[in-house]
Amino acid sequence: MNKLKRRLGRKKYHQLKKVVRRVAVLLLLIICIAAVVIWDNGRRHREAAVENTQNKVDNEGEKIYYDNQWYRLKDNLETVLIMGEDKFEAGEDDADYVNTRQTDFLLLLILDKTNQSSQILQLNRDTMTDIESYGVAGKSTGTFTGQLALAHTYGTGGKDSCRNTVKAVSNLLYGVSIDHYLSLTMDAVPIINDAVGGVTVTVLDDMTSADPALVKGAEVTLQGKQALTYVRTRRGLDDSTNLHRMERQRQYMGELYKGLINKLSGDDGFAADLILSINDNLTSDCTASQLQDLGEFLGQCPAPTIDTIDGENVKGEEFMEFYPDESQLRQYVIDHFYEPTDGTQSDSVSETE
Repeated sequence: MNKLKRRLGRKKYHQLKKVVRRVAVLLLLIICIAAVVIWDNGRRHREAAVENTQNKVDNEGEKIYYDNQWYRLKDNLETVLIMGEDKFEAGEDDADYVNTRQTDFLLLLILDKTNQSSQILQLNRDTMTDIESYGVAGKSTGTFTGQLALAHTYGTGGKDSCRNTVKAVSNLLYGVSIDHYLSLTMDAVPIINDAVGGVTVTVLDDMTSADPALVKGAEVTLQGKQALTYVRTRRGLDDSTNLHRMERQRQYMGELYKGLINKLSGDDGFAADLILSINDNLTSDCTASQLQDLGEFLGQCPAPTIDTIDGENVKGEEFMEFYPDESQLRQYVIDHFYEPTDGTQSDSVSETE
């Protein structure tokens, strides 16, 4: 940090810290508000019993006919896909357009600028959906049905892989637009964990096969890579489903949130120092200015609630597969991306998939 200060000069260094602090607060806010809302309020369920509905889309994809009503895309929406990569160190792997990265968790932040509101949709990494694959020189070789987490493996592991995950999530949500992405590698977890002095949890599972200290029911202050073990491990446990691991991640992030809030309120330089320390783990198409604008908007609207889509876990040939409730998913898209409008069935339409 002192080398950076000498290189930039005192004035520029402090200006940089101010900008970085704002960016840091946004990143931490997005991740931690999502966690604490889940922790405090639990999952929000939507039940949609739709019988004999007609689902049609116009040629521009802006209007749909659903359950005897025409809908149009809402104006002034902005969306950000937040990804946690199951891989260490950010950046691109190579030029083969196939890498070893997957997304461990996915959150879609939906900002409604007209209504001054925000919403977060938590997506299961095991969700089965259409994914585009790439071959030599990044040329598309078509699509296949696989776990959502695998979308990130097609590309060099950098921004192109993030864009492919964005495309897969968009396809899953019936083609809705996703404006930005933000990806953080999982080895940032120990850095953030230790920056707050460790995170204390009551261990939810018998995880002694991964770490002898992680005895079910024990109160443990997680340190360093132990925190990563707690939020990542699922193989070899009594319940190895991703749904159960997501519960453990929510517990951890809820406690991490408390530590971050204490640090942010008591140390003006904490956020800037932390974001600089995880800069190499971060990939995004957002500029600092865009991140600042997003942060300011989040600060002006009520805290977002968290939605998840119900579904069924099935053991596939090799891995667990999650199949979302299609009617619930479709209703979610209608509720958050569309609004009722006038229209007639004589409008130019094509059937949805």
